[in-house]
Amino acid sequence: MRKHAQSWMIKAALGAIVVVFIFWGIWAPREGHQRELLKIGNYIITVAEARNYYQNMLDRYQSTYGERLTEEMAKKLNLKERAVKELVNRVLLLQEARQLGLKVTEEEVEASIHSNPAFQKNGLFDKATYVRALQRARLATKDFEANQKEMLLIHKLQGLILTSVKVSDQEVAEVYRQGFEKINLDMISLNPTDFRHVSMTPEELKDYFSKHKDQFKIPARVKIRYLLFHPQDYLKQVSVSAKEIEDYYENNKEKFSQPKQVKVRHILIKADPRDKEGTEKARQRAESIREEAAKGKDFAQLAKQKSEDAGTKDRGGEIGFISKGMVVPEFEQAAFSMKAGEISGVIQTQFGFHILKVDEVREASTQPLEKVKGQVETLLKTRKARGIAYDLADQAFDQASKDKTLDKFAGEKKLTVKETPLFSAEDKIDLDPKLKASALSMGKGDITPTLRAGETFAVLHAVEKQEPRTPELKEVEGRVKEALRKEKQKEKALAKGKEILEKLKKGADFKRLASQEGLKVEETGFFPRASAPPKVSASEDLRKALAALSLKNPYPEAPIFQDEKYLILHLKEVKGIDSEQFKSQKENFRRGLLMQKQQAVLVNWLENLLEQAKARGDYKELQPVNEAI
Repeated sequence: MRKHAQSWMIKAALGAIVVVFIFWGIWAPREGHQRELLKIGNYIITVAEARNYYQNMLDRYQSTYGERLTEEMAKKLNLKERAVKELVNRVLLLQEARQLGLKVTEEEVEASIHSNPAFQKNGLFDKATYVRALQRARLATKDFEANQKEMLLIHKLQGLILTSVKVSDQEVAEVYRQGFEKINLDMISLNPTDFRHVSMTPEELKDYFSKHKDQFKIPARVKIRYLLFHPQDYLKQVSVSAKEIEDYYENNKEKFSQPKQVKVRHILIKADPRDKEGTEKARQRAESIREEAAKGKDFAQLAKQKSEDAGTKDRGGEIGFISKGMVVPEFEQAAFSMKAGEISGVIQTQFGFHILKVDEVREASTQPLEKVKGQVETLLKTRKARGIAYDLADQAFDQASKDKTLDKFAGEKKLTVKETPLFSAEDKIDLDPKLKASALSMGKGDITPTLRAGETFAVLHAVEKQEPRTPELKEVEGRVKEALRKEKQKEKALAKGKEILEKLKKGADFKRLASQEGLKVEETGFFPRASAPPKVSASEDLRKALAALSLKNPYPEAPIFQDEKYLILHLKEVKGIDSEQFKSQKENFRRGLLMQKQQAVLVNWLENLLEQAKARGDYKELQPVNEAI
């Protein structure tokens, strides 16, 4: 996608993507013993609701990042807080919309559902498709339609808030300049580790420890006993009838269907519909190319030579197989009316003029039940086994809550209770990250309701807990000395950086002064002002510093700490923007900037609503978010 981001095909596909409906966050598996997490006015967000929303958010990130999404990364992304924040924002928006008297009619709800592609068949709303989709998500019709009504109400309110947001030509020009203007820097770096000669007194050590005690806190540690319930362990206990398999197949036929697909190549000649003269010239050029193709000239070779679609021309115009709904209507209509080997006439779309060639046609087909019977049986058995595993976990929690131990239930069911040593968040332990996080939030004697980690259900019992504590200096003296030494080295490096920068601002020659100080000058070469220099990590401080540099004021206000070093920058050259390119992309940038401003306005408005709710006493956090979910 990134490689072919400029392709008209990708833009069209992205433009066609709509949020069908968010089943996650609306429905959760049965979870007993719900507890209250937050109260906003008269509305209560439960722990179960927040956990489900967070887990689905986590699943989305895991589907994107895979194994790269570590527990540490999830913490840095503040996913738990973000999940709760989104739930809070939804409540605030609904409350404000109702207070303003906004309404959504039944006709509006019906229209939104009928226009949703997920509920359509051959472009028209289909009641059976709608019902099956809700059944698959285990949603009652009235619950989904109530949720849809709330979403439309929120959209109405957002529309009112955002209509006044505008973007000026000056703002567009400045954003474009920052993104596309290129600069060349001279740069020197000061590494704190090079300042080896630092000393510290016992008094300084005590003072540093006193001011940074939290940095040296000994974290909480917990020891748990726990039961795991794996659905695969219960597969032998379940059976699936032929009737169940047939019913599932009939209700989910689209899962086993392959829509008609065509394999397409195209040649694109771009045209701006606002430029009548240019559009006519583009049409004539496209007609000429089409004639060459019709006379037998190799289509792929023509595409490589003459197509203006950067994303496909190097592949001879090959787009690949497309299904209906993937491309703009004019392109789709032509492609699906052609046979393999045919070349189209010249087709006009919002992107310009296209000539198509269809390489292959795959007719629509549905796999017969006999072919997918085993697949359906496995799916239904797994679903039933998951239900058994969940029910057993729930029973384990209920009995353990009375017995204050998991052992009695485990003995009755012939299960093995597992046990961990004492561990902290920093310790590596053979436990799912979600279960580890839950364990560390428990107090001694606590027993968790049923937890889910992937496909496995679990119940935890905290048998020992050591609360976090601040140690005595003598316990962590080595760590404190190392931290203070690094702090002093940073101070020395910063002082030297400020001294050098002051001399430069008074007119000293950059390279000569660097040589006198025994420092190496690196020239970055030209790079976009909005990004970081090559081999330097990006940061907000660096971005602001680069944005402020000019040939008149070529030095930043202060050395910039980046990648564990202090950088001193000197703006050497500026390569201005291409004015013609700016004109052609100006409106795209305006739209992007408008979306950013609208997002900022909405975020600020929601923050104000939350502050007002807190001031009125209408917002109450009943449990710490990170501990509860």
